[in-house]
Amino acid sequence: MPRARIILNPTAGGGRASQMSEHILVGMERRGISAEIVATTAPREAVRLGLEAARSGVDLVVAAGGDGTVHETANGLLRALFQGVEGPVLGVLPVGSGNDFAKLVGPLDDIDRSLDILIQGQMRRFDAAHAVWQGAEHWFINAAGTGIDVEVVRQILRKRGRATPGVGRYLSAVLRALVRYKAIPMRIRLDGSAIEREVMIIAAANGRCIGGGFWICPDAEPEDGRFDICIVNRVSYLGALRALPMVMRGKHEKHPKVEMYRAAQVEIEALGPDPLFFQMDGELHEPPEARTLSLRVLPKALPVMTGL
Repeated sequence: MPRARIILNPTAGGGRASQMSEHILVGMERRGISAEIVATTAPREAVRLGLEAARSGVDLVVAAGGDGTVHETANGLLRALFQGVEGPVLGVLPVGSGNDFAKLVGPLDDIDRSLDILIQGQMRRFDAAHAVWQGAEHWFINAAGTGIDVEVVRQILRKRGRATPGVGRYLSAVLRALVRYKAIPMRIRLDGSAIEREVMIIAAANGRCIGGGFWICPDAEPEDGRFDICIVNRVSYLGALRALPMVMRGKHEKHPKVEMYRAAQVEIEALGPDPLFFQMDGELHEPPEARTLSLRVLPKALPVMTGL
């Protein structure tokens, strides 16, 4: 019987994850998986729990929550991998508000189908990504970015606890952020080739969607060994408002202010006076003296159970 550890964020989805914990546990046991639930009690705790799960020798580690829970759990598994521990397979139960990474995995609106995938689905090896800045390192699996999305994440954190659904919460934060945001001068190296731009946003993506419904890199493939990179150059407030519906549908690639690239290594350097802040899978990082962020793809580093 396969052994699984479920890392559950009880506050995900406005408390929906906690309400479904018994259903999840019983459902896994009915499907022949010996499972235990470990609930998080603090932000970023799932990193430690993922690392401990990898070291424990379980077959499957399931992130039950939203993108934050998946991001932290995957960080724990990837930390273990860098320490020489061949990690277990990652499973996802999308019971959060955004569920962007879960869009690569299977259905979002049927928890029983998601449970089926954990035992009957296909194991695929997804790319992951390693980020380095100012002596620090981190991992991500969906997308990292800088520019206006930093202010968007700040706005979301200020409104934490509100019951707004994922895409509505993100859209509201984008509209508030646009009022104050100014394009930032940056140097961007893509596999060694450098360009300089005044950037509204730059996203390096392994997945296709951010913010619960913004298809920033709609053609990204999580197993191709490359980031899809979206750069939105300086645009007016009204121009940004007109472009938002295109981004939500993934139809912005031919917009005159948008550039799309693919690369296995990305380096972003702030050219202005301010430090470089950024987000990874929606997790905000504000290192006070960072000027450069280096990203590289880890090809097929993370085994994931999928239904696609």
